[in-house]
Amino acid sequence: VSILARRHSPGLLNYIYRIVRDREIAEALLQEVLIRIYRKGREYRRIAKVTTLLYKIATNLALNEIRNRRHHPQLSLNRPIDSSEEGGKQIMKLMSAEGEAPMRAMEHKDTGAVLQQALDELPEKYRVIVILCDIENFTYQEAAAVLELPPGTIGSRLARGKEYLSRKLAGYESGARE
Repeated sequence: VSILARRHSPGLLNYIYRIVRDREIAEALLQEVLIRIYRKGREYRRIAKVTTLLYKIATNLALNEIRNRRHHPQLSLNRPIDSSEEGGKQIMKLMSAEGEAPMRAMEHKDTGAVLQQALDELPEKYRVIVILCDIENFTYQEAAAVLELPPGTIGSRLARGKEYLSRKLAGYESGARE
């Protein structure tokens, strides 16, 4: 399990974070993934790659977290209203942007924020597939194994998700030019 944790934790954490959009929750869910692998590891039958199993567990936990949040919203009194944990670091990075003027770096940051917002607005059945296939570089077959869907469904949902993102970003582009 420690080898799996070292090898897959950074990618899994990034994947979970892209779904739940909260660093603390993503870290807690990653720990839960590793605990489940530790507890059930002996029962694992070599049907699919271990990576598929890890991402399947992570996907289920992350989606459950989102569903629970919808039904039971929570407010943390310890967290600042702007939950950007690295806000200060990002500002310093922008101010010292190597090879780019700070304004250009801000434009890239704004574009990334718009893209992330559009991704957040995708229905979860499209968002998870876009994250798996386009961001995590899973093949249709790997994503199909993780989500237990036919590869054709993965392809069509990925196309619909990309189409939705294109419409959202086209609206941003036309609004940015005005």
